[in-house]
Amino acid sequence: MAIGIFGLIPSSSPDELRKILDKLSTKWGDVVEDFESLEVKPMKGAMTNEVFMVSWPRKETKFGSRKLLVRIYGEGVDVFFNRDDEIRTFEFVARQGHGPTLLGRFPGGRVEEFIHARTLSATDLRDPNISGLVALSRGKFMRLLDFVQDYEYASYNPIAYDIANHFCEMVAKYHSDTPHILDYTLYPGEEERRRYICNYLTYSGEEPREEDIEQLLDETEKYTLASHLFWGLWGIISGYVNKIEFDYVEYSRQRFKQYWLRKPQLLSFYPSS
Repeated sequence: MAIGIFGLIPSSSPDELRKILDKLSTKWGDVVEDFESLEVKPMKGAMTNEVFMVSWPRKETKFGSRKLLVRIYGEGVDVFFNRDDEIRTFEFVARQGHGPTLLGRFPGGRVEEFIHARTLSATDLRDPNISGLVALSRGKFMRLLDFVQDYEYASYNPIAYDIANHFCEMVAKYHSDTPHILDYTLYPGEEERRRYICNYLTYSGEEPREEDIEQLLDETEKYTLASHLFWGLWGIISGYVNKIEFDYVEYSRQRFKQYWLRKPQLLSFYPSS
């Protein structure tokens, strides 16, 4: 069943959203002016916000429609990050040619450029060719900004933490019927981790030294513990404040379980209890 675009947002925001749509309609000139004709489709995989693809019909139907993305902020998630910082990161990255353009903001959400692309699946991330491209792109992007997977959580992080978080994400299937279930048998083995790190280190154009590879391999594994702690705490808090349909508590339990399982193996100088 179709969802009206104004039915997505808080009751205090329709006027602000209408102003954004009016501005875009004038800018583009080829879309219909009847905002009620916009088709809205929920997108899967979001755990912090609700995300919708909006199809805006053109006046000449043979040209199809324009696409927008409307992001509705999750309830209570501002406890994790500063929205103004997030928007600054969003706009900075967009100016560098990475990611979508911000088209407008309204209380409780924003409108973004829709990127016609396919989200990489867990299987895609294991493909050596795709993984190599991801590593090279991450290396180039690191020169701009380090960031865990979303603009909301962007920050200046150690390289090893960012890569560790990437490896941890490879055990998840967020677009499945059980997005909260993590399969740690899918965690990349040493050969796969080494290949990714080698590809990452080549972004400078020089052949990486073996000692640099070994050091980053070791640091990355240790930083998986920080990733488990961060997202474990995120799951606990999200379970209380966010109304998105996702089993945050079970997700959190699995992350903490991995933390306690891996800690004595990775930090042998710590007691196991």
